[in-house]
Amino acid sequence: MNYSDLSSKLLHLGERLAKHAGKIEGENLGRSAAKLSAQLKAFEEDLESYLASRKSGELMLETLLRSPAAKRHLTLEMLKHCLREVAGKRLKADNLSPAKREFLAVVHEFRKQNKATEYLQEAFADAVHVESGGKEKLPLQREFIKLGQLADEEFAKEIAKRTFGELRRVANVNGVRFTDKTTKQRLAALIRRYALRAAFNIGAVRVPSDIEADG
Repeated sequence: MNYSDLSSKLLHLGERLAKHAGKIEGENLGRSAAKLSAQLKAFEEDLESYLASRKSGELMLETLLRSPAAKRHLTLEMLKHCLREVAGKRLKADNLSPAKREFLAVVHEFRKQNKATEYLQEAFADAVHVESGGKEKLPLQREFIKLGQLADEEFAKEIAKRTFGELRRVANVNGVRFTDKTTKQRLAALIRRYALRAAFNIGAVRVPSDIEADG
């Protein structure tokens, strides 16, 4: 739907209707006008709801980018990766301040505010976890070994349940190297590779065919 064209049509129709309003008669036209009026009211309500939701999403994202967490953890690479993930676009700015303005403009243009907010919240949580020294280190090490013990289908199911941030924490604690450019799919493959090795080292692997292929 081209809303610019719709707007022009409604303006043109409104002008014609206003010009001839005092001269229009007839039951058929009246019923048509009543039907149009009801449809316009419903559309106006939908539009108001959409605009309010979009405004809320924009405000939430802008507030997040000004938050203490952003000041402490936000990086240019994080913004670049986020924009690629949520909008499939490349961030052109080379400095953080103009990059944030460009990031917001592109995200708003493609209406990806909610996805961008979710991505950054997860990235900040991940950064806080790493910075804190990893209080969950032992459980995450055990989880890593457990992932290495799973058959391929079971592993895929477990990975599907986890967010990107959770996988990043598992990888961080267990020494799996990755960058801000690493995708969830690539990170899962890295975790699979090294988890298999870790499980093999403690003699707990249940999928020897994978180990033989890796070796």
